[in-house]
Amino acid sequence: MKKLYYIFLMWAALGLMVACDEVSVNDRLIYVEPPQVSRAVLIEDYTGQYCVNCPRATEEIERLIEQYGDSIVIAVAIHSGPFGKSKGEPSPLYTEVGDMYFNTWGMSAQPIGLIDRLFGSTPFSYTDWAGGVNYEVAIEPPVSFLTDIDYDAETRDAAIEVQTIGLDSALVSGKLQVWLVEDSIDSFQLMPDGSREEHYNHMHVFRASVNDPWGDALSVSHGQVAVKNYELKLDPAWVPEHCSVVTFLYDDSGVHQVAKKKLID
Repeated sequence: MKKLYYIFLMWAALGLMVACDEVSVNDRLIYVEPPQVSRAVLIEDYTGQYCVNCPRATEEIERLIEQYGDSIVIAVAIHSGPFGKSKGEPSPLYTEVGDMYFNTWGMSAQPIGLIDRLFGSTPFSYTDWAGGVNYEVAIEPPVSFLTDIDYDAETRDAAIEVQTIGLDSALVSGKLQVWLVEDSIDSFQLMPDGSREEHYNHMHVFRASVNDPWGDALSVSHGQVAVKNYELKLDPAWVPEHCSVVTFLYDDSGVHQVAKKKLID
């Protein structure tokens, strides 16, 4: 249903552009009310430090965050694929789990991404992310999340409790996924002009999956609360003040809802 609706929107937009030549200049600008924001949207940005065009995708993410807010557009930069390595050697931000995701979804180029894992996890070019986000934010989510984090600075252990609250009248089932991401990482990046920026500011970088890399089975109905507890020890290289926990529930139809919470408030 989502796919059909999205295709309809694209054809409707094309129809408006074709019809423009038949109306007067004064009537061509028509105000379209933006959609009511009902949910957050997950962008999985499959990127790499050796990818010269990947900074363009980062710029698109920042534009979307500026438009909708960082609690609505939740991006995760997954360093993986052929541009996550050079001569077989992984870049500093590459992860094996991220590479597993890249290969599972059958990615063929970078930068590329998933928007709420729509259409059986069909990859979107970053130039199409805006349309996917615009469609998804208008859909009522069937669940919401409350995430509580207790971080011990001495041991670098994080205790994470995720409450999934059912909002839909029907039973919602899927996989609960919990990831750790880190902002403001100073590392190199190849740039669109071919240069190498030694102190590029990498944001929302995937560091680890807190639970199973494919999530834990979870079902919840209206008014119910499902509670999951996890523990994670931070790597010595990760800056806890820059880390956040990203939580989402997904199934074969896509992501039902996503939320992001700082490790340390």
